[in-house]
Amino acid sequence: DSTALFFYFDPTDTAASLKVELLAAASGAEDLELESRTVSRQEYLESYKKHYTSFRVADFAIVPSWKRSEADAFAGAQLLFLDPGLAFGTGLHPTTRMCLGWISSHRELIQGKRVIDAGTGSGILSLALLLAGAGHVLAFDVESNAIRATEQNLLLNPEIARDKLELESGGFEIEAFLSFGGEILVGNLTATIILGAKERIESARFPRMIFTGILSEQKDEVREAFSEWQLVSSAEEDGWALLELGLSG
Repeated sequence: DSTALFFYFDPTDTAASLKVELLAAASGAEDLELESRTVSRQEYLESYKKHYTSFRVADFAIVPSWKRSEADAFAGAQLLFLDPGLAFGTGLHPTTRMCLGWISSHRELIQGKRVIDAGTGSGILSLALLLAGAGHVLAFDVESNAIRATEQNLLLNPEIARDKLELESGGFEIEAFLSFGGEILVGNLTATIILGAKERIESARFPRMIFTGILSEQKDEVREAFSEWQLVSSAEEDGWALLELGLSG
């Protein structure tokens, strides 16, 4: 058996092949064959669509916007149409899948709540939260591609009221992070980012926080950093962890 991996580099990067070889050596890959060619910007932007198909996670069916006909195969599932573009959040990564599973199984808790989606990416989690009954969602991201993708994906799902999603460009420093009055924080972010914003996050005093972008070996460090919050639940998949924390008292 063989596996094909595609890497995209700037055409001016003369060390591209060396970088791939070093990555392969570090991961223990053998019998490596390298092929390279120049692709147009448009081809690059569209290339992911060839390999992205519909799939189900818990009660959600994630359907690429250009494959709407595949929605018929997911009877009983809540449909979420998506075009991630260049933003993180196809729904295939274990961290996103775990969070979608959490959202699906906590609809009663989410119902009517004001939720913050930190590092929204494609907006997949914000849209899933609104489909699950969240009253209002504040989504923010430092990447401009993410803001554009989330806006576009909201339009792809017209059953979600547009005024229920507030989008902001930036990180934890945005004023709305504190003024929004969030009751649940969802962060599909690395441990480094979460810990770097620890004081800001603590000051918001969220009754419930879900962190799902952390490596399994870092979960204890994140858990201990927020010692005022009790561990409500946790999950792990393929070396990644989800932590659900509840504010005690």
